[in-house]
Amino acid sequence: MRIVAQLLPNTPPRGRALAEAALVLFSVFLPANFAVLGWAPLLAVTCVLFAWGLLLLHPWSDWRSGHVGRALVLVLLFAVALAALTASEWSGDSLAPSPRLGVTHQSVSVQRDGQPAREVVELTRVLPGLPADGLLEVGDRVLAVDGQPLSSSAPELDFQKRIREAGGGDSADLRLSIERQGTPREVTVHLGPARKAGLFRSGAILWLCLRALGAILLVALLLWRDGQGPDQIGLVRHGLGRELLLGIPVTLGTYAAHIAASVPLAVLASLLKLAGKETLARKEVATALVETGLGIPAFAAAMVLVTGFEEIAFRGFLVPRLRVVLGHWYAAVFVSAALFGLGHFYQGTLAVFQTAALGAWFGLVFIYRFRLPSLILAHATFNTLNFAFMLWLQRSGFLDKFIGQP
Repeated sequence: MRIVAQLLPNTPPRGRALAEAALVLFSVFLPANFAVLGWAPLLAVTCVLFAWGLLLLHPWSDWRSGHVGRALVLVLLFAVALAALTASEWSGDSLAPSPRLGVTHQSVSVQRDGQPAREVVELTRVLPGLPADGLLEVGDRVLAVDGQPLSSSAPELDFQKRIREAGGGDSADLRLSIERQGTPREVTVHLGPARKAGLFRSGAILWLCLRALGAILLVALLLWRDGQGPDQIGLVRHGLGRELLLGIPVTLGTYAAHIAASVPLAVLASLLKLAGKETLARKEVATALVETGLGIPAFAAAMVLVTGFEEIAFRGFLVPRLRVVLGHWYAAVFVSAALFGLGHFYQGTLAVFQTAALGAWFGLVFIYRFRLPSLILAHATFNTLNFAFMLWLQRSGFLDKFIGQP
């Protein structure tokens, strides 16, 4: 089989394949999440990733064999890759925004004195070190914000909107009317400034591109240490023109997969009463996306790099290594797709499954042809066309009307 023949040279054993796949995933996902917890956790995870990478790259073997320069260059390049992957976190401009209030909550139904049942917001967790810490408690029920009662039909959505819009997005004091163990209370919390979805804040696209370069460099170093090259991840120059032309039908297939996943997920959201939350998450992403200030050409150029990283990492690198670990191509595709979907949790819960479906489509095309250029082109085109559509909605006024709906 052509795919297997192309993969076989210097395929890493199962243990190493798993360790390499985990290093790439953790390097991409962990720093942004640990940065929210503070400098110490970020430093700890960065040191662990650095030690992990050195164990896989083992530059001391080159040093002992007399190739001191090569060992030093290897360590330097790995340090550069890890620095690029964590640069936004160390700069204090993390791609993971810090919560304004710092609570998680759920909607519960309460009934008193024979009155009809009413939905209220009940706090399920208070995050340490954030504005709510020490002022609010688990089990508190939020009844009103700044003297205005929450919506009785959708209190959670109303609560989220009030928090997001408080003070016009600037730091502000927020007065919460709560009920704690049956006793009414008034609590004033000082909120931090609102932050857009991390990936789409103004200027954050530059950090995203830098992270993409770091991930690509990390993959390249691991491939080099394994004695592999671009061919083993589907970057083959032979037939490149034909491969780019195939990007057109792959793009059409991407939209077909997107629609096929969206319809049942929309039905599921309606049945589970998640439509309001999912719509709110999509509205936030759409608004933040058009507020980046990027034009279509600049966004398209950035997407070639960003989707190039995603396809190289999740399809070209992870799928073959997961195939070594799991023993089956299709299992590798769907596990990689699930991981890819989890990376888009900021778009909403159901968006994880929607993006995973796209990842599965890209993965299936990859193991059928074992080529990446058409996937990179289709992925970048898909993202760019969606961005262009959002810009058109904004300029026509439809986006504001859509966002203004209750």
